[in-house]
Amino acid sequence: MIKESVGLVLRDYARAKSGKPAPAVMRKSIDLQVASITLTPEAATEKYKKACDAFLADVISVRGIPTKVIGEPEQETITSSSGDWIAQHFDDLLPKIRARRDWVVSNYKDQAEAYYSRRLSDFGALLDEFLQDPPRLAKDTGPRITPIKKEIGYFARWNDTLYTLKAFSFAAEVDFIFSLYGRDVIAAIWRYSDLDERMDYPPESNHRNLDERVYAVRDNWAVSKGLMKIGPFGYVDDIDIPGRQTGCACHLEWVSALDGLPDTMLTDLGLAERDRRREAFRKWIAQRNGDQRGFFRRIFEAIMKRK
Repeated sequence: MIKESVGLVLRDYARAKSGKPAPAVMRKSIDLQVASITLTPEAATEKYKKACDAFLADVISVRGIPTKVIGEPEQETITSSSGDWIAQHFDDLLPKIRARRDWVVSNYKDQAEAYYSRRLSDFGALLDEFLQDPPRLAKDTGPRITPIKKEIGYFARWNDTLYTLKAFSFAAEVDFIFSLYGRDVIAAIWRYSDLDERMDYPPESNHRNLDERVYAVRDNWAVSKGLMKIGPFGYVDDIDIPGRQTGCACHLEWVSALDGLPDTMLTDLGLAERDRRREAFRKWIAQRNGDQRGFFRRIFEAIMKRK
């Protein structure tokens, strides 16, 4: 393995009393070895693009979010879980989906270059420190080499780490489009995940302060009926949705009823309509419970008469 090979080279370098190669020469040699086991940002982006294109092909094929129907291996099929409305209007939504595909690939390229540079910098800093000031005692050599070997391992897997964080970005974008245009939703609530804070590659900004923010859906039915106001955080299609920033594990909770909105986003008419619907629902529940009690009472009385 490259890690072990580099470890032996560094150990010999530290032990040598004379005739050592210049640190710059050693650095170049080791860099070439490490580069042989890592993907370049360009190659990583191309790999990610192929995965996105494969997912897009499935989306186009089923005209919705592709979902595998579990059964016998030879009978497993892919179907849409997005409903008839999406299927009927899919051609209108496809340009938006393609645009988001292009965006996520471009974003992946930017993130890949940044993440690759970060790992390369971390590895290079440890290596340069060792080469410029190699340990003088044998007992100090191992503890100095171990972090370098660990960093080689991280560097070799840099794309696996980034891909894991970004794997579902395109699917999330497609789902966002279908949710935004294919359902009678009126708002979306940001739900924060504390996984953000435990990521190796956390989001660029702190999302904790976004938790429970309510964003309006543009031109929704509640606004058109004068029941809803646009809140202080604006429209959901104007924000960076969860998952766009690398390392973000938050999600959106879609709202389709007035009950899901804060009072500040309801007009006087909306507040009255919400209360009317709540009261109607309460009466329906009470009636249903009464009917059930009456049903069981009649069953009990019939049984008692037979005794």
